Amino acid sequence: MKTTPKTRPGNVTSFILEGCWPLDGFDQRELRRLSKIAKRNGVGVADVIYEAVESFVAKCEAEADLEEKVIKFPTVANRS
Repeated sequence: MKTTPKTRPGNVTSFILEGCWPLDGFDQRELRRLSKIAKRNGVGVADVIYEAVESFVAKCEAEADLEEKVIKFPTVANRS
């Protein structure tokens, strides 16, 4: 996702989807991709964004839990 340009005039406001998702960081290509996914699944663009965020959070939590599940055995020095 690209950062918003700093040269935006003061009278221009970014479009906010469902009151919580500012879409000014998305370029037209990304918005078209989100729209195609939403149409294919029969849901709104906001639902696609929610699903992507939930998937990302679940992946991060799973990776964090994985470290706790790994059993670390002590290393034994060779006696040669």
